[in-house]
Amino acid sequence: MKFNKTYLILFLGMTLWGLLPLFTHKYVMTIDPLFLVSISTITASIPFFILLLAGKQIRNFFSINFLKDIFWVATLTAIGQGLLFIGTKLTSGTNTGLLLQSEPIYSLILGAIFLGEIISGGQILATLFMVLGAMAIVYRGGSSLNLGDIFILLSPLMFQMSHLMGKKLLNRKISVNMILAGRQFFGGLILVFFTLITSKSTVVFNIHNFGVGLYLGMLTAIVALCWYSSIKKIPVSTASSFLPLTALVSLLGSVFFLKEIVGIQQYIGFFLIVGGMIWQANLHVHKVLTS
Repeated sequence: MKFNKTYLILFLGMTLWGLLPLFTHKYVMTIDPLFLVSISTITASIPFFILLLAGKQIRNFFSINFLKDIFWVATLTAIGQGLLFIGTKLTSGTNTGLLLQSEPIYSLILGAIFLGEIISGGQILATLFMVLGAMAIVYRGGSSLNLGDIFILLSPLMFQMSHLMGKKLLNRKISVNMILAGRQFFGGLILVFFTLITSKSTVVFNIHNFGVGLYLGMLTAIVALCWYSSIKKIPVSTASSFLPLTALVSLLGSVFFLKEIVGIQQYIGFFLIVGGMIWQANLHVHKVLTS
C-alpha cells in the first residue's frame, strides 16, 4: 500500500475521533451537556454550508421538501449526540471512548435487517467478540449497570439508524454535503429547542461555554471531512481498517490526558473490541477482493 497524503488525512481524522470523546468528557463535567451538544452540533454544519454555497446548492437546503427528507436523519443524530454528551458525564472517559467502538455491531445488524445484507459466520464471530468486549467494559459485578454506559452504547445505534436513512437519501441523488449539513444543522436546532425547555439556568450561556461548543463542533466537522475526503480516494474497506486506531487513541488518551486508571476489564474489552474490528475489516477486504 503506497503511502500518500490521503492516508495522512485519514490518520488525522481517526486520531481526532479517538480524542473527541475524551475532550467531550472533560468539558461536560463543568458545562451543561445539553447546551454544549447543541452548540457543537450546529457548529459542525458550518464547513458543509460553505461547500453548499460554493456549489450553489444552498437554496435547495431550505426547501420544504428537503426538510421533510432530512427530518428523521437529523432527529436520530440529535438523539445520538444527546445520549453521548449526557452519558459521558455519568461514566468515565475510557468507557466513553471504548464503548463508542460498538458502532460496527449495529451497522452489521441493521444492514442485515433493513438492507438484506448477508452475514457470514466469520462476521457473526467477530461481532460476538465485540459484544463480549462491550460487556466486559460495562460489567460491574453485582451492582447495577451504569446509566452513562447504557447511554453511550445507545448513541452509536442512533447514529447508525441515521446513516441508514441518509443512505436512502444518497440513493435519491441528494448530495453528501446536503445530508451532512442537514443532519448537523437541523439536529442542532432540535437540541437547542430541547435545551431551552429543560434548562433551568442561564449561567450556562456565557462566552467560555459557547467557545467550547464551537471548538467541539469544529473538531467533529474536521473528523467528518477527513473521513469523506479519504473515502473519495481509497476504498471504504481500506479506510475502515484504520478504525481500531480510534480505540487505541481513546485508551491512551484516557490514561495520559484524563489521568484515569484503566482496569483489567477495560483492557480485556479493548482487545476484544479491536480484535473484532480488525477481523471484520479483514473479512470485508477479502470479500471485496474475491467478488
